[in-house]
Amino acid sequence: MEMKDIEYVKAINDCGSLTRAAESLYISQPSLSMYIKNMQARLGFPVFNQIGKKYELTFLGERFLAAGIEILRMRENFYDEAAHILDNKIGRLRVSIPFMRGSYLAPDILPKFNEIYPNIEVELIEESSKVVEEKINNGEADIAIMNMPHHALNLDYEIIKSEEILLAVPSGHPCINQGVPNPISNYPSIDLHLFKKDRFILHFPDQRTGQIAEAIFAEHHFVPNKVTHTRNIETAVNLTMTGYGISFLNETHIRHLKFGNAPRFFSFEGKPHYADMIVAYRKGRKLPPYIRTLIDLCREVV
Repeated sequence: MEMKDIEYVKAINDCGSLTRAAESLYISQPSLSMYIKNMQARLGFPVFNQIGKKYELTFLGERFLAAGIEILRMRENFYDEAAHILDNKIGRLRVSIPFMRGSYLAPDILPKFNEIYPNIEVELIEESSKVVEEKINNGEADIAIMNMPHHALNLDYEIIKSEEILLAVPSGHPCINQGVPNPISNYPSIDLHLFKKDRFILHFPDQRTGQIAEAIFAEHHFVPNKVTHTRNIETAVNLTMTGYGISFLNETHIRHLKFGNAPRFFSFEGKPHYADMIVAYRKGRKLPPYIRTLIDLCREVV
């Protein structure tokens, strides 16, 4: 078994096809096909069953990949240890981050990080938070910057900031003058029930921000009149700016989004609602200095 065997098998299994796997590995499809053929002959057993253009792991292939992932983790642990011992400033850091966070955190953090570690290559993996945990445990990402999920997290993590969740209301809404000063928030509070006839623009239930919205509704015994779902925060806010509906937004996003006809932002009547922004990584991993530096820069920016 060679490291390349593991990486190629993992890529094919993740992508589901030889063509997409070859693209992700930056090699040609014929080269990957020939490599797998020779690899299986060398190993003495089939790793994949090919059904049309789809590749599925055999039973031995599943065991091969499971063992291979453990080997990749051992390699990662060794490199981390070497980085601590040698203060190694050459390497790669794979950061999983949602699209919206990445749009404003990356420009603030990466140039500063590059000044400190010019030879550490940073790879951004921009995607939804629902797949982050699996990617870190499979060794596809080193750290993730994300909202704390609703379920128990099978990762180690550090809280970067507790962000207030705010109600974004169109600037022309008739109720915007009914907000009252809130001594425990930077924003005026407002009764959610004033918007019982409005449309709400929400994230999907499998997104953490969508789950937060549902929890807020439950706590306030509120059922929205109409709902439009989107996976994109900017889409939700842009629709709010047009007067189409009400949306939710993390406080940190407000400081980084550019608004035309800016919405009005409100805290919720009663106690404010918060979500923890975290940096997560594999359980038990001893972070090398350059990852610790990026986490510290993230704290400074937010």
